[in-house]
Amino acid sequence: MNPMVTMAFRFIKVTIILVMMFVLSFILCAVIFIYLQDWMNPRGTISMKTFLAVTGFVLMVIFFIAFGWCVGKPLTYLIRWINRLSEGNYSQPQEHFRMPSEGSDGSLHHNHYRYPYVLYKELFDRMTQLSNQLQRSETDRINMEAKKQEWIAAISHDLKTPLSYVEGYAHMLAAADYQWTDEEKQNFSRQISDKTAEMKQLIHDLNQTGRWSVEQFPMNKREDDIVNFLRDMMIDIANHPLAEQASFTFTEQESVCMMDFDSRLLGRVFQNVFMNAVIHNPPGIEIQCGISLDGKRCIIVIEDNGIGIQETKLRQALDQSGKGIAIANAFVEAHAGCMSILPADGKGTQVKIVLPIRS
Repeated sequence: MNPMVTMAFRFIKVTIILVMMFVLSFILCAVIFIYLQDWMNPRGTISMKTFLAVTGFVLMVIFFIAFGWCVGKPLTYLIRWINRLSEGNYSQPQEHFRMPSEGSDGSLHHNHYRYPYVLYKELFDRMTQLSNQLQRSETDRINMEAKKQEWIAAISHDLKTPLSYVEGYAHMLAAADYQWTDEEKQNFSRQISDKTAEMKQLIHDLNQTGRWSVEQFPMNKREDDIVNFLRDMMIDIANHPLAEQASFTFTEQESVCMMDFDSRLLGRVFQNVFMNAVIHNPPGIEIQCGISLDGKRCIIVIEDNGIGIQETKLRQALDQSGKGIAIANAFVEAHAGCMSILPADGKGTQVKIVLPIRS
């Protein structure tokens, strides 16, 4: 049955019950007055007409109070509830429920409405659904905003890497104490062009942030060879002007490993890890990168022999959005993987990334 029709029938039922109680009370009072008058037969008592008029007036006042309580109290409460929603308080008030009952699992359940709120049971059910929906929407909005801010901070951080490439090669081309060959100049120009394109893509991602319709990072997974991809990323970092005095070693268990991943996000993971090793360690740093397979998992270990990182600073970096380590960790988790950072066997830092081959 339509909820509005159900409420209308319930409203009519309550009205009829109150009217019947009013009539029965009036009749009962009249009968009692008549019997008392015949039994006592006192002189100077009030007349029947006066008694009935006073009784009818009192009962009428009581009737309107009861009717106003049954009808008006839930409406007043509903108005206060709507005002709470308009002020951004989407938590569901529990005043219209009876004492909660304990379920078989030990949890509390609200099974019945208190009187007189039961008169508008269907309306309160809809208001409860509305409050819950608004609460979920607000939670989703907050999570979305936090995710957007994290994404913006990540892009802003990652823009520094290609910018440092451009800046480094520009300084090298402008150096007056060295004459570059045409082949070297072409290579520098090609590197600057590639990094400029990368910066344009990052800026494009930044512009797309406001158009998200989901909470997750914008993903574009494609099947590719993760071994070759990781090798190319390491070679690219090795050609960075800041990595001129660093040495890189790449080892592989399998020559090919096909898996689904987003090359932009995962590329930024490796870029952050490699560049952190280069920037935060003295010249002459040795960086080893190995990739192996373990069942349906791809295990990537990047290790350096630098100064290492303190555990307290590591925890802070993992919790701070916009930092290189936190960005890399977020992107790995977006691929259903996990990343751990530990001290290396001798000295330095070891970064271990585990990715599912088929997520």
